[in-house]
Amino acid sequence: MTIIRHLHRTGLPALAAAAACLFLGTVAPAAAAAPHTAAMRAGGAITCQEVDADLPDVFGRECNSNQWGPLSNFTLTDAGSGNSYRCENGWGEGSLWVRGNDCVAAN
Repeated sequence: MTIIRHLHRTGLPALAAAAACLFLGTVAPAAAAAPHTAAMRAGGAITCQEVDADLPDVFGRECNSNQWGPLSNFTLTDAGSGNSYRCENGWGEGSLWVRGNDCVAAN
C-alpha cells in the first residue's frame, strides 16, 4: 500500500508536468509560426472579385492576396467596377476575404 501512495504522490504530478511540457513543446512553435499571428503589414494593393463598400468599412471576397492577419494602410480594389478604397487598417484571410476599416474612396 505504501508503494501505491508513493506513486500516487510523485508519479501523477510528474506525469502531468511531462504532458504539459510535451503539449507546449509541440503547440507553441506551431502557434508562433501561424500566419494569422504575424505583425501588421503596411502598404500594398489588394484586388477582390467582389467588394461591398459601406464606408468607412469595405469587405472584399475572392481576393488576390495571401495576407493573413492585421493590415494597415492598403488599397482595396473591386476587379469588376475598378472602384478603389484606401483603408487605414483591416484584416485579411488570404484569398478568401479582406476587411478594411476607416476607408475612403480612392478614385
